[in-house]
Amino acid sequence: MIKARFLAVISTFLVLTGCGSYSEDSSAVTVQSNSSVASVLSTQSKSADTQPQNEKKADSMQIVIEDKQFPVTFESSDTVTALTQMLPLTLDMSELNGNEKYYYLDTSLPSSPEKVGNISEGDIMLYGDSCLVVFYESFDTSYSYTKIGHISDTSGLADALGKDDVTVTFEMNGSKDTEYTVQDVRNLNDFLLAKPTAEDLRGKPYDLDNDGVWSVFDLCLMKRRILEQRNMTTEFDFENKTVLLNSGYEMPILGLGTWTQDDVTAENSVYEALKDGYRLIDTAQYYGNETGVGNGIQRAIDDGIVTREEVFVTTKVMPSNYDRAYSSIDDSLERLGLDYIDLMLIHQSGSNDTEVYKALCQGVRDGKLRSIGISNYYTLDEYERVTSGGEIKPAVVQNENHPFYQNTEFQKDIAKYGTVVESWYPFGGRGHTQDLFGNETITDIAKAHGKTSAQIILRWHLQAGYVTIPGSQNPDHILENYSTFDFELTDAEMQRMAELHTGQRYENW
Repeated sequence: MIKARFLAVISTFLVLTGCGSYSEDSSAVTVQSNSSVASVLSTQSKSADTQPQNEKKADSMQIVIEDKQFPVTFESSDTVTALTQMLPLTLDMSELNGNEKYYYLDTSLPSSPEKVGNISEGDIMLYGDSCLVVFYESFDTSYSYTKIGHISDTSGLADALGKDDVTVTFEMNGSKDTEYTVQDVRNLNDFLLAKPTAEDLRGKPYDLDNDGVWSVFDLCLMKRRILEQRNMTTEFDFENKTVLLNSGYEMPILGLGTWTQDDVTAENSVYEALKDGYRLIDTAQYYGNETGVGNGIQRAIDDGIVTREEVFVTTKVMPSNYDRAYSSIDDSLERLGLDYIDLMLIHQSGSNDTEVYKALCQGVRDGKLRSIGISNYYTLDEYERVTSGGEIKPAVVQNENHPFYQNTEFQKDIAKYGTVVESWYPFGGRGHTQDLFGNETITDIAKAHGKTSAQIILRWHLQAGYVTIPGSQNPDHILENYSTFDFELTDAEMQRMAELHTGQRYENW
């Protein structure tokens, strides 16, 4: 039983991270983390006396037909994990053969079809990799399906489905009165990694799939619940100056960029920024200043300005490291002097970047990365191509964005996945800042608020839903850039800023 449970959890881990197998060369063994495997095994093999128990039942899936609800018992599979990440779904299902309803999803799901031999009333199956089927009659079949779950109490199911096309909602049910927080995500994540937890977890309602065991599947459902509680939006929390990522972690919405800074300069810039209130720091392997960034963070920690948990650190995989992306995570951790990275991005499109994305997923699985994303991908097609190796979607896309290039269509396209857009070069980049700073619309708005053009531009980024990371090594400019939370642009001013869009980027990365 323990072995079966362990294998199920490992397969769920792979889907949650969207990794599949990843290796850094064709002859290498698939990357595995002994520590994470051991921690999952030890977690799952805890006895009922040692594992915290839920005080009440939690979530499972149900289908709803008009006012009738039918609870579903899950299979433990990659398919189920991927499907639950898409819920709730309301589908107009079609009739077939007088015994089933079906619907072709827009998205392919992981599938493991097998000849089932016999269909039972209440079975829910996947045909191929995208056709969702609900059976309301029992019969023998020679077809192959991937099992999703079963409706144990089928009383009234056939009548509810009828013999015509019907609208069916697939959703999570159970303890909908339970509200989860980011701290709950961290608690469960630490528990699964066998790390000390910040709170006593006894009695916590963390068994969301109601199978009696806390697993990564529960973590996936919890993150989904938090997003549902916030209506699946990527709206910014201006009071706390953060946004909730689809990974379940909070990200500060205004940070410091360190492009072109050497180690010494980066250390001082980061220290000054943290002293001024910044909590988001952006670097990259390519910048060559991860050591300086890490030193600046450690100085601020040593001086009592921040704790490690209060600082959100982003770095990026260098294109020349794409053939050893997983190993380069450890390189960045060592240079930064950290035991985890808050966000790691693929720096730009490049050879084999879909495998790089899998490597980042593996980093999440191993507890080295908390969130992952991509940078310099500007269309939905590019976004979906690079992430095609798994079901997890990027928490962040970091691109060139500024008033002259706003790319709002792409921002809307990926918002449905809970993905946030982050702006590098918020002022247009070196050699172009005066184009924006001297723009008549921007200077006019700045005059009305008694602010600088830079502050107006940054405030526009935030109100337009862009996390932004202006770069500077000048202490006065670093403070000026952060002083954007004490005023607000009007709707009319935001419209004037929107009209500055030309559709032209400065860079071609």
